[in-house]
Amino acid sequence: MKCKDTTKNSLLFEKRYKILVPFLSILFILMAVNTKQLQAQMFSVGESGPSYNRPMSELYVGVGSMDANFKGESNLNGAGAFGYSGPVLSVGYNTGGINLYLSTGGKITGVDDRAYFHTGGNFDFGLSLYRSSKINVKIPIRIASRYTNITNNQTFRFLTVNRFQFGMIAAGAGINGVWRPAKNFRIEVGAVPTYGFSFATGGSLGGSIGTVNAHGKLYFDRLFNDKGLSIGYKYDLRSYDIEDDIYDYDMKGHSVEIGVTF
Repeated sequence: MKCKDTTKNSLLFEKRYKILVPFLSILFILMAVNTKQLQAQMFSVGESGPSYNRPMSELYVGVGSMDANFKGESNLNGAGAFGYSGPVLSVGYNTGGINLYLSTGGKITGVDDRAYFHTGGNFDFGLSLYRSSKINVKIPIRIASRYTNITNNQTFRFLTVNRFQFGMIAAGAGINGVWRPAKNFRIEVGAVPTYGFSFATGGSLGGSIGTVNAHGKLYFDRLFNDKGLSIGYKYDLRSYDIEDDIYDYDMKGHSVEIGVTF
């Protein structure tokens, strides 16, 4: 255990979380309603250049790998019970600063003794640092929410271990750049670190989580009327620091994605 007053701290964390949830829900709604106003007020430096009517939405699928590695003390009962290393499949949707996604692994990807499930969403807004007809550099500010569930067919052997079932709420800021060398071709790269709260769904355990998301994508716009294609790579890092050491894991994911823009 990380402290003697685990139960007291857990209850305190749970009360704070219950207060935080409605506040963030209202914040999400206000941001979604005022996205256009926020974009209109962004600070920019450089040539404005002619406007470019790029596709605003993207639907994509991906295939990759996920490694969930235990980072706590090896002598704990149930240590490493939720380790996962194997392929995962994913699907996601991007539009107007909102990204929703889901990924899964287990029997469907050839891993028979354990299962991985992950879903969540990001809301991005921020400041434009430089904008021209071909280049756009900005600082995305992100609010992220996620839920991760890992099960193992052998965890029933450990009386102190249930399942790895944690949600999170985090915020952070990063960098994003888009280069358009041709009218219907874009290259986008970016990375956003976040830090926030992690909590057990259906329980009182809680802690902190740090994440890093990075991506690189090629966009071929308007290949078929208003439809285009996207091809990219995504890196996902999560580090859980939970009150109970048996849930301390580092998760690293890599995926290749292909999508349709419209």
